[in-house]
Amino acid sequence: MNLVWVVAVAIALGADAFSLSLAIGLSGIRKSMMFRLSLIVAIFHVVMPLAGILLGEALGAIIGRYASLIGALVLMGLGGRMLYKVYRPAVEHFPLGEARSALLPNSSGNSSLSGFGIYMFAASVSLDALSVGFSLGTIKTDIFLTVMIIGVVAGLMTGMGLILGRVLGTWLGDKAELLGGLALFLIGFKLLF
Repeated sequence: MNLVWVVAVAIALGADAFSLSLAIGLSGIRKSMMFRLSLIVAIFHVVMPLAGILLGEALGAIIGRYASLIGALVLMGLGGRMLYKVYRPAVEHFPLGEARSALLPNSSGNSSLSGFGIYMFAASVSLDALSVGFSLGTIKTDIFLTVMIIGVVAGLMTGMGLILGRVLGTWLGDKAELLGGLALFLIGFKLLF
């Protein structure tokens, strides 16, 4: 997989973190917590696809030529699910107030994510990275470069989401998920051929 496709996958994976970070940015968050949250999300986006890639490579060795087909279908499924979430928001989203109270112990402007909450947030936005890592493991790719790009892009998108949340509001979140889902679907489709 060439570098352009790896970056496209990384951006698609960062869409969830970006969307949720917009909402958190709206509620107000300290700069030190913005850095910490971005770093933890980046680390999770390195570890999760790495685990997926290793599992995918093992499966690729077992099932041979069908591994890339399965990997492409998984990417298309994840992209389709992201697109579905955009068009069916009432099914999977909850109000910003609930998100704020779940992630932020105090709902005042200077509140911060709780210790365990920050890891739950990072894990929740990086679960797709595990599945995508599995798909990438079924094809030949440079593991180190791939997971580092995914992690850096996810960390940067989280930081951008936190900053932009203060400025732009949440309307950009659905558009980011739409583009991310479309990118994953198209990359999976390309891998079929």
